[in-house]
Amino acid sequence: MDIVYPHIREVLIAAALLITLLLLLLRMIWSRRRTALRIRHDMLSILPALDRCLAGDHGELIRWLRRAARRYPDEVRSYILLGDLLRREGPLKANILHRTLLYRKKLTDGDKAAILLALGRDHRALGEGQKALAAFKQSIAAAKLPATLRELIELELAAGLFDDALFHQKELNRLAGGDRAEGLRAVMLDATAAAIAQNRAAEVRRWVELIVRHEGDTDLARLLGVFLAVFEGETARAGELAREFLDRHPGEEVTLRFLLRGMPAGAALARNLPGPWASVFAALAGEERPLTPAELAVVDKRTVLYYHLAARHLPAGEARELAAAVGRKERLFVCGACDRALTGTILSCPGCGLPLAVRPGNI
Repeated sequence: MDIVYPHIREVLIAAALLITLLLLLLRMIWSRRRTALRIRHDMLSILPALDRCLAGDHGELIRWLRRAARRYPDEVRSYILLGDLLRREGPLKANILHRTLLYRKKLTDGDKAAILLALGRDHRALGEGQKALAAFKQSIAAAKLPATLRELIELELAAGLFDDALFHQKELNRLAGGDRAEGLRAVMLDATAAAIAQNRAAEVRRWVELIVRHEGDTDLARLLGVFLAVFEGETARAGELAREFLDRHPGEEVTLRFLLRGMPAGAALARNLPGPWASVFAALAGEERPLTPAELAVVDKRTVLYYHLAARHLPAGEARELAAAVGRKERLFVCGACDRALTGTILSCPGCGLPLAVRPGNI
């Protein structure tokens, strides 16, 4: 006892500290267990909300997200998802929520990029294109997210900012790590089509030359070479390039003639080029003479084009009835990939966006 007594104070202090540490450890274990149970309860409580959401009712999910945002205020993603759902009720509500989120302190670059992406979508829903562009670009400055780049490219194409869209498409390809050329052709074809519609010859030449350089020695590059020569009025050179194209790609004769037919300077060339379809396109140009059975043999009998041409052998009344029975005249030529009706001077299908590939439309 004499040995222990001088150290009784230290022993009691040590015991008190040990008991305190044990109590803290137990509290931590219980707190973690209680948190785990609460999270599990929260996760299970979302199931009815998701069930309602699948049925088209988002109100329950919105209420769940509001509870989650109050319980876990540092979880920014719950606020972003809540704003995305509120956008369905009114873009202005979502816009206010997402703008408020930007004033939070200690946002990570990823969170800031996600908030700005959601904010850009809000502006698009409100019809504020310029503000949406600015928000998407700020989002990319914070962190380059593929979803942001895709929406930014779509918006830039709609706004006619084709150089910016081309640059961001290259950035998207680099992030994806796959085909570095994916999507570039579509952007350049859209830019060329816009320049054609606005009759800007210098822009048409620039974009066509970019596509040819990008494509290399392909059938599309040669086809665009013919198109550019016709567009710039170089008839002799266009004829030479067209004959060379048909020698190399006889299966693309319909595509070439359709492209030339839509251009005032190329209509005569479409009629006069040698090939089995020459008489067909001459007849379509307005010549009223009926085609002979040999000339009509190149056209498939299951197509609208065949019956529109064959109707010329019939009296006027019967010809009109036959043409009405087999289909509309707009379906004479369609996209070989998606079957969309094609008209006018185009370099890519408006439906699928693929380079021009033309065939007669089936009945």
